[in-house]
Amino acid sequence: MKSGQTGLSRTFARDAATVLGTVCLIVCLSTIAHAEPVVEDAQVDADITTTQSQGTPQSKRNTAELDRARQVRCLAEAVYYEAKGEPRRGQEAVAEVVATRVASKAYPKSFCGVVYQRSGRSCQFSWACSAKRAPSGLQWQRANEIAERVVDGWRPGVAPGATHFHATFVDPSWARVYRRVTSIGGHVFYRQIVR
Repeated sequence: MKSGQTGLSRTFARDAATVLGTVCLIVCLSTIAHAEPVVEDAQVDADITTTQSQGTPQSKRNTAELDRARQVRCLAEAVYYEAKGEPRRGQEAVAEVVATRVASKAYPKSFCGVVYQRSGRSCQFSWACSAKRAPSGLQWQRANEIAERVVDGWRPGVAPGATHFHATFVDPSWARVYRRVTSIGGHVFYRQIVR
């Protein structure tokens, strides 16, 4: 009798494993089917274009919200990667430089345009041309807070008129043709001399 029970136990175990495997497969497939898609910048741009062509008041509001979120993200990245270890005033100064460039006729007209502006193979902000770790933590939260306020029109006034900055441990040649505005933390801020 014991050998018959062993055969039944193996059959039961095999059937149970098959059922369990099937249940796991169904759960995994349903989770994948309901997962949120990852949206890349190109997809956001395509969504904005599609929404703009529809032309309804709701679609225009959605377009504006998407564009604002994108501009905030770009500015927050600049603040984070350029000044995450700086005091709040230093982070605000970086955001102010980007905002001053956006307002200038000499630079792109959006925060993303300024932050990711290229000249040939080089970038205005060196981190924008290199691989970088995903932003996180309290410094990322602060960068987002500052970026939201600046994108909405607030100007910190800590580096008025500044369009350029560099770390204190470097001495770029261009610094000699600009007027120094201030030094905050590990950065020196400059504005163009208007003649």
